[in-house]
Amino acid sequence: MNPSTAHAPAGSPANSLHASHFASSSHTDGPDELPEITPEARRYAVKELARRAGVSQQFFKRWIIQVTPIETTILFEQETGARIRFLHGPEAGLVQDLAGEIPIGRAEWFNTTQASTGPRDLIIPFCRSRRNHGPLYETGPDGSLICKLDLLASMVLTLSRVEESLRPRLDEHGRFPAASSLAFREQFLERPIVDEHGLAFRQALTYLLPGWRPEQPIFRVKLTHDIDDVGIPFNFRSSLAHTLKRQRPSATVRDLVAAVSSSDPVELSLVRKLAEISKGRGLHSAFFWKSSLRTPNDSGYPLHNPKVQRVIGELRKSNFEVGVHPGYDTFHDRDKLAKEIGVLKSALDENFPGGRQHYLRWSPQTWLDWESCDLRYDSSVGFADQIGFRAGTSFPYRPWCWTENREVDLIEVPLILMDCTPVKYMRLDKHEGLKRVRALVRRVEETGGVFTLLWHNTALLDPGYDGWYEAILDFLDGAKSYNVPAAAGDLW
Repeated sequence: MNPSTAHAPAGSPANSLHASHFASSSHTDGPDELPEITPEARRYAVKELARRAGVSQQFFKRWIIQVTPIETTILFEQETGARIRFLHGPEAGLVQDLAGEIPIGRAEWFNTTQASTGPRDLIIPFCRSRRNHGPLYETGPDGSLICKLDLLASMVLTLSRVEESLRPRLDEHGRFPAASSLAFREQFLERPIVDEHGLAFRQALTYLLPGWRPEQPIFRVKLTHDIDDVGIPFNFRSSLAHTLKRQRPSATVRDLVAAVSSSDPVELSLVRKLAEISKGRGLHSAFFWKSSLRTPNDSGYPLHNPKVQRVIGELRKSNFEVGVHPGYDTFHDRDKLAKEIGVLKSALDENFPGGRQHYLRWSPQTWLDWESCDLRYDSSVGFADQIGFRAGTSFPYRPWCWTENREVDLIEVPLILMDCTPVKYMRLDKHEGLKRVRALVRRVEETGGVFTLLWHNTALLDPGYDGWYEAILDFLDGAKSYNVPAAAGDLW
């Protein structure tokens, strides 16, 4: 994403969903048909609930998950008779609902005293009824627990970002903006609602299996930096703007000196500065580099330039991650994406795990495009215009592929906060902005997810961001750095 342009405008589910009801003005390369919410999709949702509840992978493998047309039942091997039933919703009326506004349901926690530190309701998107349903989990006559609403369908539809194919209103960059989202309209964008369901499921499991002990959540952070500009090639107008627009005359002088010497221009030097800040706080950063040609939306810096190569080499020596930041025009263009990644691999002389789309130009199709390029993870699922949880989660996860009825061989590391979002898009003053960021951090701490932060090197040059980065890193003090698994299949 380019912070310099950040001021720009920017019931129960059915068992089958068809693409004719998922029209989009720009997503012309989408699937012809979305298959039904299959037994595999429901088992996927159970797994995602279990991960967030603190269930170990070893324990999960012993579960027996039975899916019938009317319900999904979990049987627990070590507890005879212990089971949880997730009821499925009726199909009638859902397509009409989705053609209009996505419905949501609300329910209460199983044990409300355990929810006292957070929101007292649970939100279930794609649930037709808007009334409060009482506790989401209830005790059945045989001692089992029953989830009355179709939570599993809600989970897979939310994580796979189905709403972004429902006739979306896109912004000038072809992006699905937060303002078009259900979460923004219903005012729960700053809540990780999927992860909250993980905690609620933990309550249910603890009641049903008194001897079970959940794994303790570990709060982690992933610092990422999109390197959109490095000050090469030299541009006099851009360098002069350091003085005229940003009141940084020393930066202009540095660029002028760098143009005729071996020293680095100021924007490239700020990559080193970010690395120093991370190292000083004991954190691991990922630096995402571009290989796109110069366009109106891409600076087109030369990766093979000796100064750029020198900085990348220093990052490698310090064991920082080097990743990819595909250009503006790679969005919905798999061939261009593959070409840029090939150029980057050549310039870096190494494979890299993943990265993020430029300008956060992303749609669910992007997951399959990245998978086809053998990338391990993406971190584009965050809104440019609002802070919060675009997919309702901060947990890295493997998305669901509707067309092939499987998990994508790619990890999504959701983006929670981009530097220019509260400052340029939302235009929050520092006090209010940091207060809301701190609340996001607390919610990720409570659920045990990953707080993924994007901070551009160029933001360190803009006086409008003074003090923000340091304050946010203070909020994250004590969090462990998150390292993406070596393969998508290793994620749990």
